[in-house]
Amino acid sequence: MKGMGMSDIAEKVGVSRNTVSKVMNGRGKVSQGVRYQVIEAAIELRYHKLPQELYEEYMLTIKKDEKEKVSKNILVIATSPDFSSFWGHMISGITKELADREYSCFYNFLTFQQEKDFELPPILQEADITGIIAVNLYDKNAVNKLSQANLPTVYFDIPLGIDPMSVSADVIVVEGRRSVLKITEKLIEQGDKILGFIGDTQYCKSIEERWRGFVRAHNVAGIPIHNEYCFISKEHGHFYFEQQVEGTITSLIEDKQPLPQGFVCGNDAIAHKVIKVLRQHGYKVPEDIRISGFDDIPLEGEESTLTSVRTNIHNIGRRLAEQIVWRIDNPDRDYENIKIYGQVEFRQSTNKRS
Repeated sequence: MKGMGMSDIAEKVGVSRNTVSKVMNGRGKVSQGVRYQVIEAAIELRYHKLPQELYEEYMLTIKKDEKEKVSKNILVIATSPDFSSFWGHMISGITKELADREYSCFYNFLTFQQEKDFELPPILQEADITGIIAVNLYDKNAVNKLSQANLPTVYFDIPLGIDPMSVSADVIVVEGRRSVLKITEKLIEQGDKILGFIGDTQYCKSIEERWRGFVRAHNVAGIPIHNEYCFISKEHGHFYFEQQVEGTITSLIEDKQPLPQGFVCGNDAIAHKVIKVLRQHGYKVPEDIRISGFDDIPLEGEESTLTSVRTNIHNIGRRLAEQIVWRIDNPDRDYENIKIYGQVEFRQSTNKRS
C-alpha cells in the first residue's frame, strides 16, 4: 500500500501542502488550530515521517482536553438549618443552571456541629473540584478553612467580620436594609411605635443589614428603639430552634411585661415560631400584636398571611451558579458583592385594622 504523504494530509485538512510542510519542519507561522488538525490528520493517516516531538505535543494536548472535560465539577457546601424549603428551592436552581452549562454538581451537607468543626472535605480532591458554592455557611473558622482550598468560590451570604477579599470570594446576598426599612416605616405610620426585632445580628451579614433597616426607620421617624424588645445578640442563639424563640417570648410574658405592638423578625422561620408561641399564650396576630418576616416562605398547605419580603429563591440558586462559572472563567477579575432585591409583600399579619 502506498504510504501517505504531506499532500494527503493537506487534502484531508483542507490546507495547502506548504502549510503541512511548515508544521512538520517547524518553520513559518501556522495557527494553533490548524497545527493541531495537521498533526491529528498525520496520525490518522499513519504518516510515518511525523516528528516524535509533534506526536508527543498532540498527546499532551489530548490529555489536557480530556482533563478539562472531566473537571467541570462544582461542590455545593450547605449547612442545613431546621427549615428546608428555602434551601431546597435554591439547590434546585443551582443544579438546573449548572446542568444547563454542562457542569457536574456535588453536594456536601453539614450539620451545625460539622460546620463548627469544619475541615476541608476529601471530595475536593477525589472529584477534581473546580469551583465551590457555599450556602448558609456562617462559621468564621469554616469560611477561613474553605479559602485554603484555593478554588473559585461564591458565597450566599457570609458571616459578619469576614472580608470577602481576605477569603478570595464573591458574595451574593438578598438586600435587606431597604426592605425592612419599608416594613418598619409602615408599622410606625399606622401607629405601632413600640416595636421589637428578633434575629441574631452577629450571625451573618444579611440579618445585620435587616437590623440596620429597622434602626433606620426609627431614626427617620424620630422615635426611640425599645431595646428591651430587641433580641439581637448571640446569647439568645440564632432563633433557628423553637425552644430559643419560645424561651424569649415566654420570658417576656412571665415577667408581666407588656408585649410590644409588633415584632420585626429576621426571617420567616423566626416569625412563624414567634406567632406559634404567641398563640399558645392566647395572643392573636394581628389583633394583639403585629409580626413580619423575611424570605416569604409559606407554611405547608396554608395561604400566607405573613408580611414578608419575596424573592425567587430558585433564581437566586441559578444566579449563584452563573457567578461561579463566571468566576472560573475570569479568575483575575475583581471580587464582587452582589445584592438581589426582593419585593415587600404586606399582608394581614401587620395590618392593625384587621
